[in-house]
Amino acid sequence: MPSNTPLNRGNLSSRDAERQYPRAAARAGRISWQNELRDALTRILDERGEIRDTASSALYSIRREIRGNKERARRILDSITTDKSTREYLQEDIITIRDDRYVLAVKAGMHTTFNGVVHGRSGSGSTFFIEPIELVELNNRVAILKREEKAEEIEILKEATRQVAAERGSLLNDLEELSELDLVQAKALFGRETGGVVPVIREKGDVKLLSARHPILVFKEKRGSSPAVPIDIRIPENRTVLVISGANTGGKTVALKALGLLTLMGLSAIPIPAEEGSEVIVFKEILSDIGDRQDIVASLSTFSAHVKRMKEFLERASYGTLVLIDEAGAGTDPSEGGAFALAAIETLREMGARTVVTTHLNLLKAYAQANGAYLNASVEFDEKTLKPLYRLLYGVPGPSLGLSIARSLGIPQEIIERAGGYIKEKEGAFIESIRALEREKEEIRGIKERLSALEAGRNEALSRLKKNREAIIEKAKKNIESAVRKADEDIREAIATFREERGRNSQKALAEVARAKERARARFERKAEEYLPSEGDKVTIEGSSSKGVIVAVDAGGKRAEVLMGNLKVWAPWDKLRKRGGEAGRPSKGISVSADMDLASKLNIIGLRVDEAMPKVERFIDSAHANGLGSVEIVHGMGTGRLGKAVEEYLKGNPLVGGFHHGTPVNGGVTVVELK
Repeated sequence: MPSNTPLNRGNLSSRDAERQYPRAAARAGRISWQNELRDALTRILDERGEIRDTASSALYSIRREIRGNKERARRILDSITTDKSTREYLQEDIITIRDDRYVLAVKAGMHTTFNGVVHGRSGSGSTFFIEPIELVELNNRVAILKREEKAEEIEILKEATRQVAAERGSLLNDLEELSELDLVQAKALFGRETGGVVPVIREKGDVKLLSARHPILVFKEKRGSSPAVPIDIRIPENRTVLVISGANTGGKTVALKALGLLTLMGLSAIPIPAEEGSEVIVFKEILSDIGDRQDIVASLSTFSAHVKRMKEFLERASYGTLVLIDEAGAGTDPSEGGAFALAAIETLREMGARTVVTTHLNLLKAYAQANGAYLNASVEFDEKTLKPLYRLLYGVPGPSLGLSIARSLGIPQEIIERAGGYIKEKEGAFIESIRALEREKEEIRGIKERLSALEAGRNEALSRLKKNREAIIEKAKKNIESAVRKADEDIREAIATFREERGRNSQKALAEVARAKERARARFERKAEEYLPSEGDKVTIEGSSSKGVIVAVDAGGKRAEVLMGNLKVWAPWDKLRKRGGEAGRPSKGISVSADMDLASKLNIIGLRVDEAMPKVERFIDSAHANGLGSVEIVHGMGTGRLGKAVEEYLKGNPLVGGFHHGTPVNGGVTVVELK
């Protein structure tokens, strides 16, 4: 690739550019660059595209003579304007050019006595523009030279044209390649300017534009306007019609335009102002009816214009078509307009087209809510501040809030109340049901956010627990290693003693070796026999500093119940350590809620799911941390919601090895096996 190609004008070497941008490099490599032709044209034309004096020797001579004659003419004019005898004739001592000839501005009353040729008169009639007689011959020569200059320039350009024509094929190819490179660069610069991303392109599937912004709003923001609020636009594959409703000024039309424009941009390989993960579907055609298309000249009303456009859609749409309709059914009686719009939308759906409409008509909202092929979406609106939130809420239609907006714009309250009285009872109930759905949706979103926060807290607690365990294991490992080193030292010392005293006191040295081995074994080996607990034993639980007394023994389950203060805990035998001496006052190293029996069961009967689950989570974590093998959670039979919630939690808990329901006698109990 030549070193002066566009790909090499940055910091990349030719090899780096070819490796990083192979397709662009290949296209640049097909450009001939026309170095010889460029040099030839550079010799003829300057940076402004003007023919240089040096383009030919003849042109150089002509222009030099023109400059010389003009200079002589100016000297003559200067002498006339400075001569006291002629200054009284002049309106002003300014040299003027008329018809490419030098002239002087002479007063109207004196033009007959001034020797020269008249070339014109001012608009007011007070000034005549006269060419002094001394300049006539000089100006005539300049005029002749100008014609010669023009003729020579034409000859020079003819020759340059012949050179360009000889490379016509290469130049047309270069133009095509450079146009493509320019287009690619323009797309890249646009993407950088708008913070755009390249969306995933799919033949079919969901439409998913994440935090999408209309490009025009992005550029307006850069010029100081209000920030463009991102919006998520989602159309599931199994929903062929999206109905967007809600308050005026809420952003319905902007969402519709953004969907169409960003889809076209994505399919044209132009980065879109959205987030990574956005997905665009390949549509073979996008049809839109956005804005008021009434035309007085063509005798088209608003509704007539919509009908005419819809007729075109019905003739052209098919599978793979995206249809965008703003204010469907508007411009006529709402019942008739809604019925017509619904019939047309249904026909488009049956033809295989995917349709997105904005509307205020309750008929379309209700039909979309009841039909599985449709999806309602509403633009969120803060009814307290009466300001749009520019977010789409899916699964629920939105009220138009016309009266609320009218009130915010200053319409008297008595008119608002009067208008409210005219709303039919049926329509009022529909609007209220929509608002109830919105409130329920908002509550669900709040619950999801709280659950996410709880899940994050749980994961953080598990992470801390894991780190603590690793620290304990590491500390134990270091203690064992230290014990082993000390045992090795004792053994080596005993062996040394044995060798020194071999001849004098071998039996004593051997006994010392035996004692050293026993001390080593005691440091890092457990006793061979298993501890068999019995009631009244004073014990501690491994991993805990708490002290207690055994009050019950389960031989079949190999576990014992330990009383620690006012708390009873079941623990496996292998986790118990017998201690001598007085128990003293039991430690408070283990702390659990009063309603939680750490060893056997947690009773959550009567609690709501959101109240019970945090208790279940703490119960499982604490039981596992104290080495318990199994526990019981008592949730009762009831509606079954509590038991189902417990099962769902246990399925995803990494501390749980398995679980099963209790015996029929103990219905409403889940037995949990811990890892």
